[in-house]
Amino acid sequence: MNESIVKISMKDENQLDCSYAIITKDLSGVVIVLRKMECGIFDYSELRERRNNFKYLLLKHYDSEKAAYKDFLKLIGKMCTKSKESKYFGVHINEDNRMIADSFGARMINEDEKDVYESRYIEFLNCIVKVKNSLIEL
Repeated sequence: MNESIVKISMKDENQLDCSYAIITKDLSGVVIVLRKMECGIFDYSELRERRNNFKYLLLKHYDSEKAAYKDFLKLIGKMCTKSKESKYFGVHINEDNRMIADSFGARMINEDEKDVYESRYIEFLNCIVKVKNSLIEL
């Protein structure tokens, strides 16, 4: 069994109306960003670079802010237990891992639903660009 040193730091960005957690395992890391009813997981190294072609590893749309916050905390816990060889910390799988989480459960988003959630998606990505800039300044 491989051991890793896990470090977690969390920050509320009141000016950006979001919260994020940075989880690092040895030399790898992810950033989990919560903004209103969206939560996304991103590669920490990729976000810190100044490129704008970053991609989420997981993005969830929720039907309430309360559900989003609860899942944000769960995702932090899950990332702490993931192997450093997992698709989040190791080699990333090129997939569209975008989901909808509602009272019926979580499911992959379909093409029609992408249109419905488009404005929320764009708003969330604009927030990520601002979070990305604050990560660089840390």
